Amino acid sequence: MLSSFLAVVSSEWTKLWSVRSTWWCLIGAVALMTLYSVPLGFDAAEPNPALSHADQLLHVEEVATAGLLFTQFALIALALLTVTSEYASGSIRTTLQCEPRRGRVLVAKLVVVEVVALVSGGLLAFLGAGLGYLTAGGYGVFDLSAVAEVAGRVSVYMGAVVALAVGLAVGLRSTAGALVVAFLALFLLPMVLIMSGMDLMTEVSYYLPGTAGTEYLGIGIATLFGLGDDLPYDGTGGLGLLAGWAVVTLLAGYLVFRRRDA
Repeated sequence: MLSSFLAVVSSEWTKLWSVRSTWWCLIGAVALMTLYSVPLGFDAAEPNPALSHADQLLHVEEVATAGLLFTQFALIALALLTVTSEYASGSIRTTLQCEPRRGRVLVAKLVVVEVVALVSGGLLAFLGAGLGYLTAGGYGVFDLSAVAEVAGRVSVYMGAVVALAVGLAVGLRSTAGALVVAFLALFLLPMVLIMSGMDLMTEVSYYLPGTAGTEYLGIGIATLFGLGDDLPYDGTGGLGLLAGWAVVTLLAGYLVFRRRDA
């Protein structure tokens, strides 16, 4: 049984790296992190007479986490395409003919995407921190232990996020639709609800995956609006909530995947 499952994983791994979209998504992730980190570093390198040298220091691990708010969507797109591209091309029928157990196919896709997300997330964090440090001049602070800790958090965060993305992909079967839902849940909707100023909407925003995930990363969306102290959980709780969203989305996606024709 294990050998047959590994064969399915191997097949999914081969498919992932045999299409151009995988490489373009990874290149896009590197480009987005670069476009965020480099200007931020150069901005920090500009002396500000109104601030002391200590106040101007740029702790580059913060560059990595902040840059991830945008960079993550390139990896989310990669995760979505592992599923939706097969529906678009019709190759999902061939996949299910070779392995009719749909749960095994879904798990194999998830394993492959998770490996890429965990590794890419950590590397992107180091890339953002390194570029921020190189461009900040004498104002950059590169603490290897702090950067490594952030890289670990980014990897875990991306692992949860791409699991959520795979669940959306098998449920919606549309790259555009799933990407819009992911963008709303992880970025736009939490901000809109918090900015509404309505207590009920603000409380609802606390339990969205975007709010929970950024709280785990230490750059909570709620904190940006001065509401961080009101959250009913800490960073660990945020990770648990994000993971819960990912599990529920995967289960819902699996039910759709199992019941609907390919």
